[in-house]
Amino acid sequence: MKKNLLLIILLPLVILQSCTTRKEMLYLQDVDKYANTNLNYVSTKIQTNDILKIEVGDLNPVVAAPFNISSGSASAQSSVEMMKLSGYLVTPKGFVMMPILNEIKVGGLTPTEAEVVIKNRLINEGYLVNPTVQVRVLNNKFTILGEVNAPGVIPFTEESISVLDAIGLAKDLTYSAIRKDIQLIREQDGKRLVYHIDLTTAHWMSNPNFRIRQNDVIVVTPNKLKANSGGLIKDPLQVLGIAASLLAIILLIAK
Repeated sequence: MKKNLLLIILLPLVILQSCTTRKEMLYLQDVDKYANTNLNYVSTKIQTNDILKIEVGDLNPVVAAPFNISSGSASAQSSVEMMKLSGYLVTPKGFVMMPILNEIKVGGLTPTEAEVVIKNRLINEGYLVNPTVQVRVLNNKFTILGEVNAPGVIPFTEESISVLDAIGLAKDLTYSAIRKDIQLIREQDGKRLVYHIDLTTAHWMSNPNFRIRQNDVIVVTPNKLKANSGGLIKDPLQVLGIAASLLAIILLIAK
């Protein structure tokens, strides 16, 4: 009788332990197959509510000064948060308001394209002869939700980062995360795009659309065990621990 009771209790534990297989857990299992492949990058476009740093330069700094917003002291210039406060906010219609030049349409352009537009305005309108223009987005960020160890809104300074970089910034996926279907949500050209990424393969890594850009949202869904538990179970190993404790109690009672 005791042996049958033990088998009845242990059988679900064995099944539970085998629910998550090695193939479902490991990242980039076929990465060697994609070694030495070409890398493709796509420049990100300026969006509504972006905060831009626009610097106009010239051989004579005095003539370029009126086209720049004063950032205050050197210590303030080194603070990204202070630069955001003094940066150019892109309006819903894609414009920024610059000194003297007034409204300039930059929405939908890459930072490099925006630099060309501003430079041409300065030259064609007779303000500067050979200016330099630098445009940079100051408030790059992405949101990551679900089965990661540190969900939230995470800033980054690069123009774009990889999905693996984003997961690393979120302190990796939890044990309960479904690695075969990571959702990437992006708003682009007035449309909402949804991509699905299988992290167990390296096939997606050559796709430039899977570079994380400004305002992207990553959603990591939980496996069935975590979802069905309503969030009470943080880790399948937690279930094994509880079951083992119950087994010990039952065996003590049976004696």
